Amino acid sequence: MSDAKNLIAAGKPRLSLLFVCTGNACRSQIAEGWARVLLLQSKLVDQFDVQVASAGLETHGLNPNAVRVMADIDVDISAHTSDLLSDKLVAQADWVITLCHHADQYCPDIPAEVKRLHWGLVDPAKAEVTEGDVMEPFRQTREEVKQLMEQWITELEVKVSCSAGFTVDDVQVSRETVYKGFMQLQQVQVKHRLFEGGWSETFQRELLVRDQAVMVLLYDPARDAVVLIEQFRIGALEDKHGPWLLEMVAGVVEPGESLEGVAKRESLEEAGCEVQALERVTTVWTSPGGSSEKITLFCGKVDSSDVGGVHGLVEEHENIYVRVVSYEMALQALAAGIIRDATSTIAMQWLQLNRDDLRKRWNG
Repeated sequence: MSDAKNLIAAGKPRLSLLFVCTGNACRSQIAEGWARVLLLQSKLVDQFDVQVASAGLETHGLNPNAVRVMADIDVDISAHTSDLLSDKLVAQADWVITLCHHADQYCPDIPAEVKRLHWGLVDPAKAEVTEGDVMEPFRQTREEVKQLMEQWITELEVKVSCSAGFTVDDVQVSRETVYKGFMQLQQVQVKHRLFEGGWSETFQRELLVRDQAVMVLLYDPARDAVVLIEQFRIGALEDKHGPWLLEMVAGVVEPGESLEGVAKRESLEEAGCEVQALERVTTVWTSPGGSSEKITLFCGKVDSSDVGGVHGLVEEHENIYVRVVSYEMALQALAAGIIRDATSTIAMQWLQLNRDDLRKRWNG
């Protein structure tokens, strides 16, 4: 981690980021470039000695398309080098962020004091290009990394400004599974640190354990249309309008699957839509007072011209009706409470804020 690669702010606590992918050729280089630019624009650089580096499990050399795509937005990474990951680099980092599943799986052991984060990104150098524009996957990766980096910076700024700084080390837990069926219920004994100092008494909570999930807002920028699905939902049995909800495509992340892979699979299974591009929206805890469910929201670019009808997997008891409605009609459905589940509401509100930008980029 050379001095030339670091942003120095003497006399401040260190904040060191290390981006890791397989070959340190493209994804991690783009991430390093974005980190340097975006951190300099953030409040964090006023509070920390910010240091940024990238490395790979192997060294494949700097990908010229990565250099080119960053130069398009006036970020120069041409002087970056393709460096080999070492235990020393890992030990010097405060955060290790892996950018591909191979790196996540085979990354060396990370010390307990080093925070770890995984962004599972598709390798743009290996993406299949159907229309001959080899740079499009690199542009998509560049924008996805920018969004993830901005989200990480925002979250850390908020934590520094608005959080007591508690971590997983400030809670003690013992668990017992008391029911296991379609879902799992755990009885949890817990104690945690208090804001005023000391520890709470041990108390009991019941936790509904659910796998991580993905939700996709399917949007056709050319037609300015939204693809919605209607299906039976057991949790809405008491809904006065009935337990059929108008919502977005969603699915559970199976072992070994990437979030993006689930988004594409579920879009095809539930709505018959092939996703052409994905924009990460956010990740939310749906009901953290009693459930472990965490959902990552995406917006997916689709062609809705031949979409509709009944979809879903019979073996999973899915009976899903697919509807294509105009953007304005979708907003009316949201305002009227016809779209009323939390994650679909969040996704539609995000689309309201980002629709114009999406249409410019996706229709370009």
